[in-house]
Amino acid sequence: MILQTKNGYPEVVLAPQCESSTFYSTADWLRHEIGISFCNKEQQDNTICWQFYFGAGIAVLRYDPSTGISVCPAMLGNATIEEKAAFKMLADTMANLPIS
Repeated sequence: MILQTKNGYPEVVLAPQCESSTFYSTADWLRHEIGISFCNKEQQDNTICWQFYFGAGIAVLRYDPSTGISVCPAMLGNATIEEKAAFKMLADTMANLPIS
């Protein structure tokens, strides 16, 4: 797991370049370990974006075959201070979980 800033917004890279099956395994892991419920599931071409609520914000689990799987605030660079704080709390929570 790598926490980085991309285009002015925070992002956690969970898996660099991988197959889409890894995305679904990661989504299941997040459901099981953190209790995340996904909503607004979108898929365009080879890109998958699933939104979920965490704390005071909305985050996105994103898959792109060229960049892998990442999590970022849904509002990206326009996220409010509260949404950025919720995202930081999510990143900290994920960092403390065992990866199976």
